[in-house]
Amino acid sequence: MVRILGLLIVLASIPSVALAQQLSADKVPAVVRQACEAKFSGVRKVEWKLKSDHNYEAEFKLNGVEVAAKFDSNGKWLETETTIARAKLPADVRATISKKFGGYKIIETQSVERFDQKLPLYEVHFENVRVVMQTLYEEAGTLVSQSSKPRKRN
Repeated sequence: MVRILGLLIVLASIPSVALAQQLSADKVPAVVRQACEAKFSGVRKVEWKLKSDHNYEAEFKLNGVEVAAKFDSNGKWLETETTIARAKLPADVRATISKKFGGYKIIETQSVERFDQKLPLYEVHFENVRVVMQTLYEEAGTLVSQSSKPRKRN
């Protein structure tokens, strides 16, 4: 039941993940920019997006690593997704991936920190011939959520 509820929540959020409006820095509230600068000092080039959930996402490189940080309109930090190498995924997460998604190609791996969680999460994006899938795991390898959308044809 919990898994079904989690899946429904993720599926309902797919449009918010897919839709984002690019913004110039001057269109981002000062309090949001200042919160980002305080949390990630030294970051120079930031690309801003306004997500469909009305939160702001800052995309940048930190020490050569791609990072996306999300803030609400009051400047409260919500989450940070940081690109990591596949080998940096916990062994239990890699084991779950092997069992459940062996026929998929991994296209992106990230660690996820959220304001309301003490332990990190791990986000893995897959694709096959038909779909692109986004999955989220706890450190122990538990699949927390999964969503997919049809793969764009080239």
